[in-house]
Amino acid sequence: GAMRSRTEVDATLQTAKLNPAELLPVVHCLSFGSQAGAGECCLLQLEPGLCAELEAGRSLVIRGEKHEQAVLCSKDKTYDMKIADTSNMLLFIPGCKTPEQLNAHQASCNIIHSQIVGFSNNYWELRRCRPKLKKLRKLLMEDPYEGPDSQKDQTFSKYTTEDLLNLIQASEEEILHQLQVLDACKIEGYWRILEFDYEMKLLNHVTQLIDSESWSLSKVPLRTCLEELGSLEPR
Repeated sequence: GAMRSRTEVDATLQTAKLNPAELLPVVHCLSFGSQAGAGECCLLQLEPGLCAELEAGRSLVIRGEKHEQAVLCSKDKTYDMKIADTSNMLLFIPGCKTPEQLNAHQASCNIIHSQIVGFSNNYWELRRCRPKLKKLRKLLMEDPYEGPDSQKDQTFSKYTTEDLLNLIQASEEEILHQLQVLDACKIEGYWRILEFDYEMKLLNHVTQLIDSESWSLSKVPLRTCLEELGSLEPR
């Protein structure tokens, strides 16, 4: 429809029994754009820390497979996502100015015509949650590493860091920390857990070397140890 004039605005205020003197002189006149519709955009309510992440150019990632409840991850935290309904319709208005941004001393005839490009009756709420890490151990235990000579049939997948980021519902830092907790090793670019007997075999080599060299258990020279054992177990 036609854009409202100042006279029409003042008449509307009078009908609504509002005193113009108590309001800012600038008026927003809203109209729906031709493409305005529900469901085109999603609203996400962010805490200040996450806003700062985005403003700094970092990404937030939604993770989860089809059968899983989606979570949102920053670089180091994980959040549950939940839809919150609102009784007030939320309007998307590009370039909309808040009262704080408007100059109270602007000319009284100032009318801003704004176009609504979308609307929604709900938004996504985030709640900090524990990272979902049980799956990480399960995936790595499908095919424990039995050593370089293992001719085991490769029926199971091996996982790179990128693979795990796509499969595990946790932030990158939380996943990498859990890999440390699990004593996982990166072998030829893939994260592996050492098979128990193989791990004991390695430990036996190390303890025998420590004994033969009379090293202190608290001061084992890593480089020398790796060089000495290199012929037995390639790095």
